[in-house]
Amino acid sequence: MKKEYFNLPNLMGYFRIILLPVFLFVYYNASTPSEYAAAFLILAVSFLTDLLDGKVARRFNMVTDFGKILDPLADKLTQGTLAFAVTLRYPFMKLFLVLFLCRELYMVLMGLFLLKHRNVCNGAQWYGKVCTTMIDAGVFILLFPGIPYQAANIIIIVMTICLLVTWLKYIRFHTGIIREKASSHKRKGKYFMLFCILFLLYIILGAIVPYRKEPEVSAAFQEQLQDEMEQFYAGKGSCDRALVVEDNEEALAERIRLIEQAQEHIILSTFDFRSDTAGKQVIAALLAASDRNVSIEILVDGFNFLMQMRGNPYFYALTARDNVTVKVYNPVNILTPRKIMSRMHDKYVIADDSLYLLGGRNTFNYFLGSQEGYKNYDRDVLVYNTGGTESSVCQIRRYFEGIWNQKECKRWKPGKWLTDTHAVNETTQDLYEIYTAMHMEHKDWFVNTDYEPVTLPVNSIMLLSNPTGLYCKEPQVFYGLSKLMGNAEKSVLIHTPYIMCNGMMYDTFHQLHQRGIPITLMTNSVTNNGNAFGAVDYALHKEELLDTGLHILEYEGGVSYHGKSVVIDDNIAVIGSFNMDMKSVYQDTEMMLVINSKELTAQLSANLESYQKDASEAKLTGKISEELYGEGVSMPQKLQRFFIRLLDRPFRFLL
Repeated sequence: MKKEYFNLPNLMGYFRIILLPVFLFVYYNASTPSEYAAAFLILAVSFLTDLLDGKVARRFNMVTDFGKILDPLADKLTQGTLAFAVTLRYPFMKLFLVLFLCRELYMVLMGLFLLKHRNVCNGAQWYGKVCTTMIDAGVFILLFPGIPYQAANIIIIVMTICLLVTWLKYIRFHTGIIREKASSHKRKGKYFMLFCILFLLYIILGAIVPYRKEPEVSAAFQEQLQDEMEQFYAGKGSCDRALVVEDNEEALAERIRLIEQAQEHIILSTFDFRSDTAGKQVIAALLAASDRNVSIEILVDGFNFLMQMRGNPYFYALTARDNVTVKVYNPVNILTPRKIMSRMHDKYVIADDSLYLLGGRNTFNYFLGSQEGYKNYDRDVLVYNTGGTESSVCQIRRYFEGIWNQKECKRWKPGKWLTDTHAVNETTQDLYEIYTAMHMEHKDWFVNTDYEPVTLPVNSIMLLSNPTGLYCKEPQVFYGLSKLMGNAEKSVLIHTPYIMCNGMMYDTFHQLHQRGIPITLMTNSVTNNGNAFGAVDYALHKEELLDTGLHILEYEGGVSYHGKSVVIDDNIAVIGSFNMDMKSVYQDTEMMLVINSKELTAQLSANLESYQKDASEAKLTGKISEELYGEGVSMPQKLQRFFIRLLDRPFRFLL
């Protein structure tokens, strides 16, 4: 008996188990490519040993009952160890690891039960083998450093779903054996497929039906807006001063300055927050502010929270602080698809009620900083309160508090079992190093700035915003903009990344044109548009847009233009998050800041005209297919545009 414990194949099994803590130690302490290579070399030796022990046992007749137990035990220990190693980098993996251990415990206990009471010993089913292969592949990929957190989250979610589905199938399989009704599996399989189809239809219809009916603006809002506009136009002076922030690098610098100068309170609301270079710099500045006992409130959209923040240790490092509160607007829940299309699109930062930035920029590299790679052109407006009690910051604060306190916003506070981890501790240290590097490389970001001499005087400021609830909303921002444009005496200039109109919007532009108001609108050309839905819809509906009387310019600057602004005559400047599309009009929360100031309007007009130098007049070519699939369009883009074109007519109100 002792000999079979120590034959060569079993010694290889022991060796594999001994290698596991060695691998964990090396991987845990790895920080350079060569150290990670050493960890993977240990793993390769373990895999090679696993491959050889079975071959040796069969070749030299060394197969033993003990070996049949030891080999799968070593496999499961290896699988669990690798999953645990991944949790060192991705805290979200802890949930998978707990489920994995529970399932393995279930499989062992159920196997023993069936062996004792039914004298049955079933091996792994095909779906279990497929699941094991998928999990092994996913875990192996996640072991490599540098995997984007978005991709890692997707892999972890897929592995978790796979684990749960196979666990349920094993429960059904074992129940059938216990009840001796295994013959009913095929019928149950059909019911399961029917359930999946019906559930898929439920999700699709749930995401579409609530948004088909587009409401009109209520009489109450029309009266409220009329009163606000009268006060706005009557404004002869304000305690606020403002400045357009056009450059992406300056936009990042201003965010860091605002955060750095805050002494009591910071509010950050954003649609998309990522932990890339610019995102980490903002997180590092917020972390430093929390160390100064500044209260921080962060509001993010639920969809991008799921894709970018959940499971990301950089955000866990921030939320671990007691003075940092994060809330999520309308978290994604697959069981309530009717809510999925309602998104929070607001982007602003407030510091101590004395400064705020508001505009169209998300919080990551595409919009902030001077990093290499893909980028968008966008803009913000910085507003400085010189000390008056009637500052527009009060409007922004009231809006924020209204959305912050409603039931659609859920607090996100990961438990200590997720925040008190190696990965979070490591990223916290990284954030402090990023903050130190910013201090050294950008000293001007950390110098107290006197904003009065660098900002421009304004007469009055008015906030236009959509309702903040879910489902289809009254088109309050679009209605407000149409009223402002209707009061124009000379001209209107609109800049929007994309334009996707329904009948009401077409009619509004046509009516403004008939009243003799010249409206110029600049948007991305089909080839320059970074939004595939916007590009396809514009190509398909350009004729309808031109029929309204709009003078349309197509931007061809080579970088996707994301600015959302309106200039009315020479004294009204409008900047914010609102796109001229049906999603912004009816489904998303949106904000546009309307500023009565000849000086600021002149600055904004000059900025807009600089982009128009790279634009040309929109013309009907009669060759839509050539625009969408012509020369210079890659095959993946062609396929993408082809499928979007099929969906455009019936579903464009959702795109």
